[in-house]
Amino acid sequence: MVYRLKDFEEKLPACLYVIYLFKTKLLKKDIYSIQNALKRYSKKYPHISYLLVVSNTDSNHCLQRELKIKRKRGKPKTLVFGNKIDTHIHLSIIGNKRKSAYKCVEDLKKTINKHFGKKICSYCSYGKSQKAKNFINYSLKQANSINKNGIFNEILEKQHAIDTIYL
Repeated sequence: MVYRLKDFEEKLPACLYVIYLFKTKLLKKDIYSIQNALKRYSKKYPHISYLLVVSNTDSNHCLQRELKIKRKRGKPKTLVFGNKIDTHIHLSIIGNKRKSAYKCVEDLKKTINKHFGKKICSYCSYGKSQKAKNFINYSLKQANSINKNGIFNEILEKQHAIDTIYL
């Protein structure tokens, strides 16, 4: 079972910004602090949408996914097979047709750098092109945990790609 946006013909409504963290071995408290910051900024900037993917799988060897079924209630866990590396995140933020997410990305970058006490964060604009869609597919391919908001909920539910998985 591979998570991809199949037949994703719609254009993205605005420019996609990708935030890079140049730190591996993220602890759960670090990931939770980034999630909480995203929740605060989504209230401050209601026009943004974000996709936060937590992964510990090497991108070159992310081979296979399998559902672990125990015949109990609830959603079965998804196992990702591949080479395991240190925990890292893939973070994408997008605005809407009227407003860009640039200001939110700048504020989030400052917040993350302040949390870690040094400059470990940068961002890049991928635009609305195929490169942005490929980054979303790349992130979903190696996802162990997903936190999404806004337009990413609509896109992923429309494509029947994946449900939200919490840490």
